[in-house]
Amino acid sequence: MARLALRPDLSLAVACLGLYVAAAAQVRSGAETALAIAHRAFTQPIVAMANRALLVAGDLKLGRQNWRETLAHLQALERQVERLSRENQLLTSELLALRQANAVLAAYPSLQAQAILASVVSRDVLGSHTLVLDRGRRHGVERDAAVLAADGVLGRVDLVWEDASRVQLLSHPAAAAAAQVVGVEGEALLVGGERPRLEGFPPYTTVPPQAPVLTTGSEGIYPPGLPLGISGEARNEALFTVVPVTLVARPEKAVSVLVIPRSRRAP
Repeated sequence: MARLALRPDLSLAVACLGLYVAAAAQVRSGAETALAIAHRAFTQPIVAMANRALLVAGDLKLGRQNWRETLAHLQALERQVERLSRENQLLTSELLALRQANAVLAAYPSLQAQAILASVVSRDVLGSHTLVLDRGRRHGVERDAAVLAADGVLGRVDLVWEDASRVQLLSHPAAAAAAQVVGVEGEALLVGGERPRLEGFPPYTTVPPQAPVLTTGSEGIYPPGLPLGISGEARNEALFTVVPVTLVARPEKAVSVLVIPRSRRAP
């Protein structure tokens, strides 16, 4: 049978290590053996490091969770702000329409019983010189009904549908209205276009600038006495005195208007 032979020096080292371990296991320091103390001294730093690593990992996980919750909350707030902004715009538009409706009704108290209050739903002031209203045949709107803003005449209805109508503005090239200048005798014709003007005054008629220009109603469309514009510097052209007019109604700002059908007007 073969025997395991150790070198004398290795045999001595192994024997010493065995005696040390045996002695450490027997030697006590208080309630613990020396071996237990050595084991604890060796393992405590490792355990502490592992615990710290677990705490850091937990903090990172909690931080990621909090970050996700915060991001979701911010996104929800952004959606809420967008919704509130849209609602605020709608409320602002409704408030503007209400204010204009009150103003236009207050401007023509004698016409309130005959009038139809309408809202402007679209406009093309520079192109076709028209507005589209949310009131039509079903609401009593008729062709050639006068359309008024709080500051003056806008134009007349030239197209009527069942639930909507179109307004031809006084700035339209085909627009016209019988008019008079306050303080000037006689009647003239307000001709529309990009540069509205009064035509029909006899030559050398004295027309003061900055005088109110009002409707006379003789064309059968507009009630008399409604504001059309302000006169400019008169000039003589051929056999007539021509007076430029600045229209007072602002169609680009009109939101609520009054429609005055001819059939509702007092005789």
